[in-house]
Amino acid sequence: MWKYGLWLDDERQPSKKFLDQVEKYFIAKSYEDAIFYLANLLGSEEELFVDFDHDLGEGKSGYDFAKYILEQGINIGGFTIHSMNPVGARNIYQLLTHYNYRYWP
Repeated sequence: MWKYGLWLDDERQPSKKFLDQVEKYFIAKSYEDAIFYLANLLGSEEELFVDFDHDLGEGKSGYDFAKYILEQGINIGGFTIHSMNPVGARNIYQLLTHYNYRYWP
């Protein structure tokens, strides 16, 4: 079980599978929300599990958030992807696993 969970999706609510894996969770409906929650974990990022959606409405995507994590050198504990966009999901997966982030299907 993860201490924190970040559910990134502009439309859907967290799945039971996600909720069963985390003690406390945040719902981010946008790229900006996700950055806000990440910044407020104050050094606990390694205890964070992120469940990505790719398409987040008109703004930046889940892929952009994955790039932000890499660019800032943030070491999250693990991630999965629930996106209905197969190309976007694959892009997030390939980006993060290329840099040895742990994928939890």
